[in-house]
Amino acid sequence: MKTNKLIVGTIAFIAGTLLSAQTVSFHGYMDYTNFAVGQENTNLKDSSTEWTKASAEYGSFYNGRTELNMNVAAANFVFNIGIRLDAGGNSWYSLYHDVTQTNDDDDGYAVTPFHQMNIRASFLNDQIFVYTGRFEEWNAGYIFNGYALGGQNIRNLADRDNGQHLTAIEFCPQFISGLKVLAGLPILPVSGNGVNYWTGNQWENLYKKVKLVAQYKTPTGIIFNGGWRPGTYYTGIYAYDNADGATTNYFGEAYLQADMPYLVPNVPLNASFDFRYRKNNTVGKEVFAYYAGVSGQVKPVSNLTVNFEDRVFYADDHYLATNEKLIYDVLGLNAVYTFAGTPYQIGMQLNTMYAQDANGSSFANATSRIDSKWCDDLAMSSDWMDTAALPASGSAGRYFTMYGYPYVQKNFANGYARLGIEIQYSRFQTSNTTEGITYRVPVGLCFWF
Repeated sequence: MKTNKLIVGTIAFIAGTLLSAQTVSFHGYMDYTNFAVGQENTNLKDSSTEWTKASAEYGSFYNGRTELNMNVAAANFVFNIGIRLDAGGNSWYSLYHDVTQTNDDDDGYAVTPFHQMNIRASFLNDQIFVYTGRFEEWNAGYIFNGYALGGQNIRNLADRDNGQHLTAIEFCPQFISGLKVLAGLPILPVSGNGVNYWTGNQWENLYKKVKLVAQYKTPTGIIFNGGWRPGTYYTGIYAYDNADGATTNYFGEAYLQADMPYLVPNVPLNASFDFRYRKNNTVGKEVFAYYAGVSGQVKPVSNLTVNFEDRVFYADDHYLATNEKLIYDVLGLNAVYTFAGTPYQIGMQLNTMYAQDANGSSFANATSRIDSKWCDDLAMSSDWMDTAALPASGSAGRYFTMYGYPYVQKNFANGYARLGIEIQYSRFQTSNTTEGITYRVPVGLCFWF
């Protein structure tokens, strides 16, 4: 019943908005990449470990995705609403949750298909913007992606991993050309007794969650980004209970970034540095982690584009876990060649990952992601492909993975068709050694509008 009321209310609100809107636009996309065949062996060194049976997969490794967004601009307001569905027409991977409702049979929040619903208002001739609502993968343009590896290992202002709700004010002063700053707080919608009865929205806790970012574009075209938040609270994340998500500071984070499109002629570059810190109560002191990345693009010939990127992460003693430290590097290279006068392209993505740790406990699960609430956004795998089985912990570890994805693609006006093969080899060593190979053959059918 609550779901029906939500849908009816949303439709009524949209209809009312459309009647008075100045500009209405719809956009979205469908990615129904299928895998014609895939197999893996997660421990080639163990004679008892066999290859999985060859199988196909519908809707891609992330269960397909259909996204539909509506944008309404009226006077000084912009409203966005959007849904994401999986290959079966359900909420995409059940990643989005309504923090005002809980499931009867689940400790988490109720699942919803809406990945965003937010509004922006502008004042003083677009010198001040106010944002509020639910966002996804949103950094307001203050964090630039890398050329070869995409999204940075810098936390967004609002998304499903940090908490999707944010209320923020952005200042773009006309008297300082190229400067803008934004400050926000994760104020959550609540049901029942109201905001004053929920611990996370009480000001004694809320002010600690402030998120600050700034950007300055120089007259030469170089753009500097920076940001800081004193705490990461996972506010509104269903995997953390209300008390934990409301009051526990997992780590602080600060970052700097420079985008340099003209520093080297015909070679646009960007560079990033991220710093994280937290109190490890077991050892009784502050512990630290560092991330740095540089990426760029070259065009040796008119039809060939090559992107490159290297990222290094270092977790000092006790940051990931007590008595553990880690150094991690990923090198990404991709190239696309377009046949002149045709819609056809050939491409290649190549990633290599190398890591060493002190105690063999840095990674967990089948895709070997970093096993830590303090830093869970790095992995020894590309595109969530399974790796070699994790060897025993308790001694220093060395980890190596290589991923390759050659493909051929035909472009259409609103999408593409792609055929390729993904292959990933991994070798991990602590007190014992494991090796693994995973492959799959994606058949990509993607459409956007």
